Amino acid sequence: MINWKVRFKNKNWILAFFAQVMIVAEMIIAGLNSTGLIHFQFTGAMQNSILTFANAVLVILSMLGIVQDPTTKGYGDSERALKYEEPK
Repeated sequence: MINWKVRFKNKNWILAFFAQVMIVAEMIIAGLNSTGLIHFQFTGAMQNSILTFANAVLVILSMLGIVQDPTTKGYGDSERALKYEEPK
């Protein structure tokens, strides 16, 4: 069973979930369009605008320290990671 309360408290999971929902939505729209059920297509300009917006949001969140390493508690490195001379 999935513990949704815990997942929605994890900012990294929320960002990944949002990105995946957007990708699935685009795939559904493309599929419906190819079957003729709807008549809507993403233009190259629309896709670039969506990608640029998503990248800008992620960059801002990264600069604020909100996107963090999910293997550590809080926003800093673990005590063990601070002592690494090279990645394990």
